[in-house]
Amino acid sequence: MNNQFPELIPRLESYSTIKTWRERAGRYRLEGTRCRECGEKWFPPRTGLPCPKCHKSNMEPYECTRTGEVISLQLEVMGYPAMGYGELAPRKICLIRLDDGIHIISEVMDCGEADVQPAKPTEGKPGTRVKMVFRKHKREDSGNWMYGYKFVIDK
Repeated sequence: MNNQFPELIPRLESYSTIKTWRERAGRYRLEGTRCRECGEKWFPPRTGLPCPKCHKSNMEPYECTRTGEVISLQLEVMGYPAMGYGELAPRKICLIRLDDGIHIISEVMDCGEADVQPAKPTEGKPGTRVKMVFRKHKREDSGNWMYGYKFVIDK
């Protein structure tokens, strides 16, 4: 650790630049796919794969809605922060049903100071409305930040 990177930089995983580039639409814009034949929506994207419902390989990009509601939640209490996530513990991991019917597992953040703290244990009960935000996730092994979607309570 030094002054430039005060957090611990994990080196447990190696990230592929190509994989990161290919997954950018889903991670940055919450983009999935929709079957042109039956209209079924999928997230993460099923690019190049057949639709499990109608078995056709006719998918198109689909931008998911950015609001939804909490279906279930799990408070992550490991006793220590997950590698790469700094001091943001405990984290609240929720199953969220978006308004277009897609289900996503994501972290729910507090709408407080700079949106950097996990939601309080009393917030985010099932039925709570949430909206998507773009936030830092963790550090890559190169020291760069990995960004992506998280959700905040829609007030």
